[in-house]
Amino acid sequence: MGDYFQTIVDTEISEADAVPMAARVVEWLVAEGVVGPDRTEPVLGGGPGYPPGPRHRAVVDSGGWSEPWQAGGLEVVTTRTVFDAGQYAEPSGADCPRCGKTTEFRDEETWDDIPGAWDPFAVAEQAWLAGTDAPVRCAHCRAESPLTDWTGMDSAFAYGSLGFTFWGWPELTPRFLAEFGLRLDKHRTAHVHGKI
Repeated sequence: MGDYFQTIVDTEISEADAVPMAARVVEWLVAEGVVGPDRTEPVLGGGPGYPPGPRHRAVVDSGGWSEPWQAGGLEVVTTRTVFDAGQYAEPSGADCPRCGKTTEFRDEETWDDIPGAWDPFAVAEQAWLAGTDAPVRCAHCRAESPLTDWTGMDSAFAYGSLGFTFWGWPELTPRFLAEFGLRLDKHRTAHVHGKI
């Protein structure tokens, strides 16, 4: 057994600003009726989360879901975290923020891992989790960029200090995701979804 989930990650916020931002966003979600005000709903692998509110169906596209479906809790994380897609967390590559070229992690024909391709990212990830800057040198342009600036891994990984995980909810609508981004002070966000 397991559960599907999707996480909205603020990839720019500092750890110091994560808690007050989380409180503001939860206050907005409660006011909109998307979630309830108290953490009473258990979330998979964690403590209690915010239960679905009376208007939670207004922010999802449940077209592919059979009725009746039951949304789970909203989990809010405010610490430096690698948010991953669970069993689907296997990015095929990452795009350099400087030159835009992709560093491939797998051979496109055989789907085998390319030896050493992930290594600089793994080192940077460990440094980032430890609280230090984590640059990765691009194999194409040779420029170094912070790990958190690399794109193209969003469906599998996102790095941030603030994440909102909706457990068992159908796909969030583009309109809701756009409004959510505005509520995060227009910070860059990632939308990770998967299953564990």
